[in-house]
Amino acid sequence: NYVLENLKHADFIFIISLLIIDNSDNPEYFIYKFNLSNKDKKRILFLNDFFKNYLPSKKLNEKYMNQVFYFNGKESLMDIINFKIFKSKKIDQDLIKTIRIFNDKKIPSMPFGANILMSKFGLKEGRELGKKIKIIEEEWVNNNFQLSEKEVEKIVNN
Repeated sequence: NYVLENLKHADFIFIISLLIIDNSDNPEYFIYKFNLSNKDKKRILFLNDFFKNYLPSKKLNEKYMNQVFYFNGKESLMDIINFKIFKSKKIDQDLIKTIRIFNDKKIPSMPFGANILMSKFGLKEGRELGKKIKIIEEEWVNNNFQLSEKEVEKIVNN
């Protein structure tokens, strides 16, 4: 059984999260009451946010998982996948496959940095460049870490 096998290897913060995260203010109270590292607080609050905003939906889609993977890291992604599996009545085999896929995956680096946008597309350093990079980065992540030069040019020219 996946849950029993992986529960043996789960760390303290993940197990605590499974126990305290519900539709109450238990996570906030727990964090207030006990002396936790900032990393552990952030992890519990992240899982709590996931529980409240995303767990009720039926499936974890690839776009959302890529966003978590890229912006929050592999541990956060594994946490939410396992959290969903552990909180579900029925084990979703697709999620178990997804764990295997992301376990071996490295977080990619975005190929369109400021230097490329300035030299290739003539953008000047400043706030506008930062906005364009953010938009390009979001599109790149949402498109499974792929974006053509033509798509980048379209974003730059808008």
